Amino acid sequence: MQATIRRLRLFKRGKRGISTVIVVMLSLVLIVVIVGNVVLWNYQMNQLDMERIQETITIANVTRATASMWYTAKDEYILNTGTRLSGTYGDTISIDASYETFREETALTNGTFNPSGYILSGSTRHVSGDVSDIATNNSAYMVFRSYPSAFTAQAVYSHSETITIAGLTYYQLKLGSADSSGISFQADASTQGRKLLAKYIYPLTGITTVPASTWRIFYRGYKGHHNVEAFFNVDIFIRKADGSIRATIATQVANSTPLTTSWATTSGTYSWNIYNVIDETDYIEVDYYVVVTQSLSNKYVYFRVDDPSLPLADQSRITGMLLPSTYTVQVELTGSSDTQNWQSLTWSINSAFTTTNVNITLQLYNYDANQYPTNGDGYISYISSSTPNTDETKSQFIVANPTYYRNLMGAWKIRITGVKDTVAPFNLKLDFVEFKTSLGGTYRFNITNMYSIDLQSCPIDCIHGLEILLRYKVSNDAERWFLKVYNWATSCFSDTGFNNTGGSQPNLNQWNDYAISITRAWTDYLSENSTILIELVDEGVGTSQTMVEIDFFAVRAIIDGTRLDLRNPSSLSVRVLAIWIINSTIHTRYNANLLLNTGEAITYIRADIKMLQDTYLVKVITERGNVAVFSVG
Repeated sequence: MQATIRRLRLFKRGKRGISTVIVVMLSLVLIVVIVGNVVLWNYQMNQLDMERIQETITIANVTRATASMWYTAKDEYILNTGTRLSGTYGDTISIDASYETFREETALTNGTFNPSGYILSGSTRHVSGDVSDIATNNSAYMVFRSYPSAFTAQAVYSHSETITIAGLTYYQLKLGSADSSGISFQADASTQGRKLLAKYIYPLTGITTVPASTWRIFYRGYKGHHNVEAFFNVDIFIRKADGSIRATIATQVANSTPLTTSWATTSGTYSWNIYNVIDETDYIEVDYYVVVTQSLSNKYVYFRVDDPSLPLADQSRITGMLLPSTYTVQVELTGSSDTQNWQSLTWSINSAFTTTNVNITLQLYNYDANQYPTNGDGYISYISSSTPNTDETKSQFIVANPTYYRNLMGAWKIRITGVKDTVAPFNLKLDFVEFKTSLGGTYRFNITNMYSIDLQSCPIDCIHGLEILLRYKVSNDAERWFLKVYNWATSCFSDTGFNNTGGSQPNLNQWNDYAISITRAWTDYLSENSTILIELVDEGVGTSQTMVEIDFFAVRAIIDGTRLDLRNPSSLSVRVLAIWIINSTIHTRYNANLLLNTGEAITYIRADIKMLQDTYLVKVITERGNVAVFSVG
């Protein structure tokens, strides 16, 4: 009994010892965590202090701002009347050498016609789609396949890559030279006879004919003993995609010279007759054999392919094979129109190609000259996009003798030709073809676009009006031009409250600035989401078609605010979070969120900060806590 009590007391003292150890260990862990956090915090603070020291922002000047920044178009102009000839809305957001060009269109009948038929030229193939698919520009294509229009004697090399046809494995003949580590085929020379080494194929995809030529077939090989006599030759077939033979071209041809006991390249020739391809899914098959005429037990004959360590002249290959080097697609589109006395004609084509950099020729038939033009009116040439499947629109405006491009019944035709030096066929994808005519009469023009005022930098209660500026050039000064703005209160375009309602009379062939101020009832022109819809329209009295070039078109708010010229000369980007206006009686903070990149100088306009009359300080506070100060007055 006493022994048991002693043991229990010892156990109790042991438990106290374990508890003490656990407490000590937990204390050490807490100390490590606390010290680590202190070190990390200290590092972060040091990093922040370093960036703060390196950061610099300066205020170059503070002046009164009577207008906000210009707000330009964010999307393309809507053509209500007229035609866009070149450029985009992006060319109208700054005063520079780029501009967007438009053209007036007659207010009378415009004839719009699309193709009703097509004629294939050469061996061009129609792949898919119909003429109804090219009546609208909607990515529904009429597709045509190119054909080989020029051939070049080329070399195809025996490679180690394989392909499976109907469960059987074939090696590939390819235009590129050896590109693997090389493989060797061997045949038993213990008995005489003809021994198969390897079956090779070359695809006929995109090939309509293989012209007659003299092939030279090169064999890299050797025999295993000087008492063995052997040479190489081939059989040639047309193999169908289902594995069956479509045609036997030749057997036991292109005999090589006798093999030697060391690696050497021998050759033999074969006169290939023209072969018209029946199905582009077929293959040319070349089966390589060795013919043993004197045998020796336990000896072999070897044939090596796809070895890049060999000079090109020593690699196994076939030369003199006439293969396509240029592909052409050509299609003639036909249509009908009317026989009225046209004043102008516009023909347009939107197309894409499945390859890059195709040489394109577009021709509109001239019935007066009885031929397709090779330059000038009725002729367009260009190189297609460097990106495959890129839609491109080409159009031409003809005012000189537009009726030459139809016959007495109103029929017309367009020829499209695409040519590229390549070894693979490509497709022409037609999306839209249009033949558009205009009669004499009054020409009109009308475009609209939406503009947005930034109410964060220009709160609506700080705006006193609107200004619009149009910089434009015209090819005819016979009429005036008018700016109008959509009135959200009356639901119509209006010029009520404009300082100028008489329009702009342009000077011919020079840039004209047409400026409008709206200080009365201007809020009627600003929608609930701060957008402004502006219309540019001609006077509507011109009988000659006018070209309009727009260099700049924008709107801004009339304000009584402050302009800050800020500069960041430091090597870090700077974010401004606040602006303080301070004098003896005012101490006002304005929130900001402005980022200046390294070395950037910007003008920052605030409609909600009004210039004071007496002397005061302007402070700019950065995200890192730096302050720039400028004294005004």
